Amino acid sequence: MRYIDKDGDTWEDAEPGSLRIVQAKDKCDVGLTVRLERAEEMYGPFTPLPDHDEPQNDPSDALPRVTDVMGRADVFQAAHALVKGLEWGDEKPSVYDVLNVAKWLEGEG
Repeated sequence: MRYIDKDGDTWEDAEPGSLRIVQAKDKCDVGLTVRLERAEEMYGPFTPLPDHDEPQNDPSDALPRVTDVMGRADVFQAAHALVKGLEWGDEKPSVYDVLNVAKWLEGEG
């Protein structure tokens, strides 16, 4: 099975309990075998790739997380603006609504 890490590098199952880099931005890393626990700690999270019969030329760049582009305060302000812009009827949104949206925007929820 193949996986893509947070940096967009492609990994595959190696010996039991290990992963090997098969495509990487830094070509020196190709062929590196790392224990699963260590790989998840350093390079995770890993996203499984669907099985394809034809090989891919280059993996797509991983999409940046919101927090890679925006600071936490910016995420909170964007969530607040989004929640305030919704129609709530007689009910007013609470700070918890804003926090839940901010958490979702950061990809933690």
